[in-house]
Amino acid sequence: MEQEELYVAGHAALEKGDFLQAKELLLQAYQAKKTFKVNYLLFTALKELKDHQMASLLAEDYLLDYLRDDQKLTEYVTEMIYAGKVRKIEMTLNLMGGFMSAKEKANFTRLFDQTLATVRAQTDVNTLIKKLKHLGALAILEQRQVFEASGSLTIAEFVESVSADLVDEDVHPLVRAAILDELRYLGSEKAVTYLLFTGEKQDFVPGNLKELDDYVMYQRLATLLEADPEYAADQKEQILAELKLKLQLLYPKLTTPYAEPEKLYAVLLGKSGLEAQENEFAQALENSLAQWTV
Repeated sequence: MEQEELYVAGHAALEKGDFLQAKELLLQAYQAKKTFKVNYLLFTALKELKDHQMASLLAEDYLLDYLRDDQKLTEYVTEMIYAGKVRKIEMTLNLMGGFMSAKEKANFTRLFDQTLATVRAQTDVNTLIKKLKHLGALAILEQRQVFEASGSLTIAEFVESVSADLVDEDVHPLVRAAILDELRYLGSEKAVTYLLFTGEKQDFVPGNLKELDDYVMYQRLATLLEADPEYAADQKEQILAELKLKLQLLYPKLTTPYAEPEKLYAVLLGKSGLEAQENEFAQALENSLAQWTV
């Protein structure tokens, strides 16, 4: 069928309450041509099928259109909360607050609170908070799972729960870095103490930190890789991903202990000719990643 025929048939199936059929037809129509009209009908089908993850992801293709319409915004907020993306929608609503009237802001605050309370009645959030506060007591895989699940916590709950994790040597460095980066994303202005990969503790204001891609060091390393004749062109995307993962271990002090891009590049990739201490550091990075990928 043509895109318009798929849209019409999908719309008809939606009106009849055949949500699975509507999803299949509207997904084909959306893949053929993306429009907000088709997006919203497919979002509705997914919502009725309680596929909250897909519905919330789909809405982000046309987020501004959802934000402009009170009813659609209400539906989007609800799907985001059910999908466990509480902090993300809380951030969105906070950013929108400056463009809302006092009545609109009160209405959506009430919607957020009521929907969150409904979801909380069906889930054990206290167990999640307890685990998040003591990530170091968990195996690495479970640390990752708990951090991912923590998206269902509010901003205040998350910020309050992670301070001890940031200095716990039993929390994997990539999990610590992910927590710190999440605090950066949230714009947290409360100083935290953070255990660096090198073993030192240092205070940071997360909201003042940069995203990894914005660091000059990352950009310099990417340039060095691009010019490195040791790797074929089709290898370099994978090597860049490895570099980025190792830099996340060092985040947010990418220049510790090596401030020169050429030296750090050689250490991160375990190049030949390294001194004993440099080899030891390179191996420590490798060991940490090996724990992560088990």
